[in-house]
Amino acid sequence: MGRIKWPSRILGRLRAAWIALRDAVASWIAEQRRTIGSTGIKLAIASSIAMFAGFAAYHFGTLRMTGSDIIFYYAMLVMLLYCSLAYQFNRFGASRRREELQHLSAAEIPWRAEAEAPSVSILIPTYREERRVLIATVLSAALAEYANRRVVVLVDDSPADKTGLKSTLSAIAEVSGWLREQGDRRRAEHAAWLARKTAGTFDPAGEARRLADGYRDTVNWLNGLAVRLEAETSDDFLHVDGFVVERIVRDVAARYRGRAERLAAADLTLADADAEHARLALLVCDDVTHFQRKSFANLSHAPNKAMNLNAYIGLMGGRYVRVHRNGMTSLEPAIGSEIDVDVPRPDYVLTLDADSVILNQYVATLVDILEADPRAGVAQTPYLTFPNGDAPVERIAGATTDIQYLVHQGSSWFDAAFWVGANALIRFSALEAIAKTRVDDGKTVRIFIQDKTVIEDTGSTIDLLQQGWRVQNHFVPLAYSATPADFGALAIQRKRWANGGLIILPDLVRQYLRSPDRLNRFPELVLRTHYLLSPVVGNVAVFMLMIWAGAEARGILWTPVIMLPYFALYMLDLRRLGYKAGDLFGVCALNLMLLPVNFAGILASILQMVTGRKGSFVRTPKVSKRTYVPPYALLFNLGVLMLMLAYATKAVMYGEYSGAVIPIVNILLYSYGLIRFVGILDSLGDMFPSLRRLALAVTGALGRFGNLVAPVFAPFGNRYVAVPGLTVALILATPNPSGSRIATDQPSTPVRVTIAAPQMIVPLVYPAFDGGVIVDKAAAPRNVQMVKPSAH
Repeated sequence: MGRIKWPSRILGRLRAAWIALRDAVASWIAEQRRTIGSTGIKLAIASSIAMFAGFAAYHFGTLRMTGSDIIFYYAMLVMLLYCSLAYQFNRFGASRRREELQHLSAAEIPWRAEAEAPSVSILIPTYREERRVLIATVLSAALAEYANRRVVVLVDDSPADKTGLKSTLSAIAEVSGWLREQGDRRRAEHAAWLARKTAGTFDPAGEARRLADGYRDTVNWLNGLAVRLEAETSDDFLHVDGFVVERIVRDVAARYRGRAERLAAADLTLADADAEHARLALLVCDDVTHFQRKSFANLSHAPNKAMNLNAYIGLMGGRYVRVHRNGMTSLEPAIGSEIDVDVPRPDYVLTLDADSVILNQYVATLVDILEADPRAGVAQTPYLTFPNGDAPVERIAGATTDIQYLVHQGSSWFDAAFWVGANALIRFSALEAIAKTRVDDGKTVRIFIQDKTVIEDTGSTIDLLQQGWRVQNHFVPLAYSATPADFGALAIQRKRWANGGLIILPDLVRQYLRSPDRLNRFPELVLRTHYLLSPVVGNVAVFMLMIWAGAEARGILWTPVIMLPYFALYMLDLRRLGYKAGDLFGVCALNLMLLPVNFAGILASILQMVTGRKGSFVRTPKVSKRTYVPPYALLFNLGVLMLMLAYATKAVMYGEYSGAVIPIVNILLYSYGLIRFVGILDSLGDMFPSLRRLALAVTGALGRFGNLVAPVFAPFGNRYVAVPGLTVALILATPNPSGSRIATDQPSTPVRVTIAAPQMIVPLVYPAFDGGVIVDKAAAPRNVQMVKPSAH
C-alpha cells in the first residue's frame, strides 16, 4: 500500500502546483490587460529616451556645426525632449488613475440634508457677457443638486455703461424669476407636508404619490424651460446652446423623472417622507443675487477677474451698510441693527467663469471630495470644450483644450495639479490662510486670489502649496467651457495663458527648496516647472530648430524622430477624446500659427519682470462677430512661410533634396494654418487700422525729429523728412476694411445640432454622470463680421 501512496501524493502536488501556476498566470494576464495603457506609455517614454540617446550619439560627429552652435542645437533638442517626456509622464499618471478606477463600483453621492451640508457660495464673475451666456451659467449653478448653496453673480460692468449694465442685470433678473417660480411651488409643498406631519396624519402611499407628483411637476417645469431656451437659440452657437438644453436641463429632467417613478412605488416611513420632502424643496436654488463692487468707492476697482472675486470674498462673514459721503457710496461694517448687505461666511467657495457650465452633480461630488480630504484646499474637474463646434479654429483649439484635461488628470497622480480658474471648489479656510493685505489707490484691500499675473489661478496654487494645501482633480468630466471660434479671439486667450509662467517660477522654486521632502517631490517639481515654462521651452525650441533648418537641413531631418512616441500618443489621445487621428495635422498647424502669440505673452512677462508694471487683463471675446487678428501674428507667420520657401528652394537648387523635407513640411503646415485658421485676406484688412495708428505715432515722431534737425539739414531742403511723411500719408489714405471677406459655401441658415450619445473617455464612478465627450460633427460655416476685443 505504501508504494501506491507516493505516486498519488506526487500527482496531487503537481496538480496543486499547476493550478497555482495557472491562477498566477491568469492573474498576471488580467493585470497586464488592466494596466495595458500605462504599460504602453512606459514603453513610449523608454523609446523617446532611447531615440534621443541614439540620435545624439550618431549625429554628434556628422553635423556640420562646431563650438557654441552644436551646444545650442543639442540644447534645443533637450528642450523638445523635456516637453515630450512631461506630456508622456502626465499621460502615464492619467492612465494609472483610470486603471485604478476600473475596479470601483458605481456609487451614488450621498444626499446631505440642509442642516448637515457644508455651505457653498457659487460666485460667477462676469464682465459684459452676452445674455445667453450668462443665463446658461447661472442656470447650471442653480440646477446643481445640493442642499445648502447660494449663487452670486459678480457684475463688473462699468456703471457708466448704462446699456450694457442694464442688459446684464435684466438677464440675471429674468433667470431669477424662472427659478423663483419653481422654488415657491416647492416650498409651498414642503410647508403643506410639515402641516400634515404636525397634525399626525401620515399616509405612506399618499405621501409617495405626492412626492412623485412633485418631481413630475419639476420635470414639466424643466421641459418648459428647455423649450424656452430652444426658442432663443443663437444660430452661431447652436452647439453651445444645444448642449445647455440637453445636458444641463433635459438630462436633469430625465434624472428626476426616474426618481419620480421609484418614489411612486416606494413604501415610505415617516423619516423617509420627511427627508424626501426636504430634498424636493431644495432641488432648485432660487437664492440668486448679484453684487457690483464698482458701485462702492472703498472697494477695489482693479480691472481683472481676480480682484472682482477678492472684493466679494473679502466681505464674507460680515454685515454692511451703505454710507454716502462726498457724493460717493461706500460699503462699511454695520454697527447697529440696520443692515444693507449681509454676506454669509461659507464653508466652500465655488468660482465659475461666466462662459462655463457645470453638470447636476458637480457641487455634491466636489464637496464630498473635500470633506474626505482635510488637506485638499481645491477640488475641481478640469473643463472640456463644448462639443460639436463647427468653426475650424474652435474644433482644433477645442481638441488641444481637451488634451489638457488628460494632462491635468495625470498631474494629480504626481501631486502636481494646478488650480484651473474656470471652475473650482475652494475651501474658505484655505483662502483665509493665503490672504494678504495691500493698499491700492489709497484703499486697503485683502488679496485671496493673487493678481500679480493674468493667470491668477496658477499663482494662487503656489500660495496654497506654501500653506500645506493640495489641489485635487476629480477624474469624471463635470464642467464644460467655451472655446474661441476665430483666430483673433483665440490669440487673445492664448497670449494671456502664455503670460505669467516666468513670473511665478521663482515662487515655485522657493517653495520647493523650503520643503523638507525635496527628493520625493522632484517629479512634482519637474511637471510643475513644465506647466509654467512650456510656452517658453516648447515654442522657442520649435522656432529655433525651424530657423536652423537652413544651416543644417540634413542633420535636422531626423530631429522629429525623437518626437515619434509623443506624436503617436497624442494621436491616440485625440481618438480617445472623439476626434480624428488626422486632426493631429491641424493641431500642429494651429500651434505654429500661435507661435507669435505665445512669444507676445512671454515678452509681456519679461517686461513685467523688468519694469514691475502688471499687464492689463484682456477678456476673451465670446461673440459671433469676427475678432481682428493682431498684425504681428500675420506678419510673423508670413515671414516664417517665406523663410521656409527660401530654404526649400535653396535645397532643391543645390541638389540637397533631403534638406528640403523639413522646410516643405513646414510650408504645408503654415499654408494650411494661414488659410484654414487665420484667413489671409481678412487679416490683411485687420492690419490697416493698426498701421494707421502706427503711422500717426510715426508722423508725430518725425515731426518732432524734423524740428530738431531742421537747422542741420536746412541747406539740403526738407526731402529727408518729406519722403517718409509722404509714405505715411499714403498709409493714412488707405480705406478702412469693409468687413470679413471669408467666403462661405452656403448661406448662414440655422443648423440644428443633435446631441448624440456621448463617447466615454474614462470609466465613470458616479452613475449620474453618463456623459463624456461628444464627437465633433461638421456643420455649415457662418458669416462673420469684425469686432475689436475690449480690454478689462
